[in-house]
Amino acid sequence: MKRTAIIAWALLVASCGGGSPSAPAQPQPVETTETFSGTTVQTGPGSCSGDSHNFTAQDGLISVRLMATTDPASALSVQVCPGGIDSGTNCSIAQQRISVGQTLSGARRGVAQQNLKLLPHSCVFGGTPAGAPVTYTVTATYLK
Repeated sequence: MKRTAIIAWALLVASCGGGSPSAPAQPQPVETTETFSGTTVQTGPGSCSGDSHNFTAQDGLISVRLMATTDPASALSVQVCPGGIDSGTNCSIAQQRISVGQTLSGARRGVAQQNLKLLPHSCVFGGTPAGAPVTYTVTATYLK
């Protein structure tokens, strides 16, 4: 009987251990909303400059909402591109008009490092230039 107990105990120990430890769970992306404020200005016909905002996003949707601007058209031009490279169709949000209160979205393209830029409405879409620098507040929502 003692021999049977020893064999049973040995089988129990052998079946309980010996496996390789499982890999730790990867953290899940978290939806994050950041608020950015900045200034942009039309420096000449069809020429603009302004602030840009970098953030790191996981694969998923990127959304931008224009909260406020001093632009006379109450609209700006917005784009979100990977790595700060203005690559048109390779942007997560290609350059387009965004009005106050409007949200635009696109799937993240390219590398995790994304760059948000806003330009005066008149610089990209025509109209009367503001003349003075244009301020804005915008939110970006993405997976971090």
